[in-house]
Amino acid sequence: MKNKITSLLFELNVPLNINENPLLLRIIVSQDATRIDFGYSATSRYIKGGWIRMSPEAYIQLDGSAKKYSLKEADGITLAPDRINFKSTKDWQFFTLYFEPIPLKDAILNIIEEENPSPNDFNYYGIKLCMAEGVEFYDHD
Repeated sequence: MKNKITSLLFELNVPLNINENPLLLRIIVSQDATRIDFGYSATSRYIKGGWIRMSPEAYIQLDGSAKKYSLKEADGITLAPDRINFKSTKDWQFFTLYFEPIPLKDAILNIIEEENPSPNDFNYYGIKLCMAEGVEFYDHD
């Protein structure tokens, strides 16, 4: 039986900016999808912790390429115009976004919720993915 690499896991733990949510936890790149996992912790900055949602138009893009990899599915977060309202500043939410698959090659990834973002949008730029640093997963034929 031959082992076949089906996906690579990248553990990141990258905040949106130095003091903000959500935390970009990991990216899993496979031939079927690009999965991005986040963790969001409600803050005292908003009454009852605020709210979260994701634009259905969100996409990922590789630096140097015009191709946009579309959002295909969201798990644990609603798509705009709906939103998840927190009940307290102690709430938290893990969520996963599934995009079209990107090539399995070294890249700099950008996650774009909105092209002209407000402070409430989740845009991440310059995420370096070095395939040699990914944790391999195998399928057994």
